[in-house]
Amino acid sequence: MVGLTGYSQKTDFFKEDLTFKLGQGLFVVDGLYYFRNTTDAEVRQILFYPFPDVGQYGEIGFIEITKVGDTISQLASQTTKGALFKVQIPANNEITYHIIYGQKLKTNLAKYIITTTQKWGKPFEEADYKLEIPESVTISSFSIAPDTVIQKDKFKIYSWSRKDFMPVTDFDFTF
Repeated sequence: MVGLTGYSQKTDFFKEDLTFKLGQGLFVVDGLYYFRNTTDAEVRQILFYPFPDVGQYGEIGFIEITKVGDTISQLASQTTKGALFKVQIPANNEITYHIIYGQKLKTNLAKYIITTTQKWGKPFEEADYKLEIPESVTISSFSIAPDTVIQKDKFKIYSWSRKDFMPVTDFDFTF
């Protein structure tokens, strides 16, 4: 979930579509983040992408942030707390960013932060999430119960689909 720096009502963060993957001591978040410019002028701003506590969950091994359809990195800077990235949206338009990062797991816990959605002051119009794990891994607890689970090849795929979604808890997985 993307947070704000210099928040303004000019930009809506209205949708995300993410796939989480657990395996090989790594938790990967790979997703599309949808933003809308609600004004008659181009918006340029820096947004904050928070990471789960690296002391508890493990260090970030990599992060890539690009506009969909472009290979130029939009990453401005990165710390252990999160990453800053550049957003540029034409007037009265929408843009999608592709963000992927990997966190080297320290224990049997993984987290994806979504409660910062509340800082935007409005729920996601749509939010879709998938968790893909090898069939050899068992999830012992979810902070948000999945809607469905399917077996595909040698993987279990859990999924969540929400409309008008204002998260009150982060995604926490214990395995």
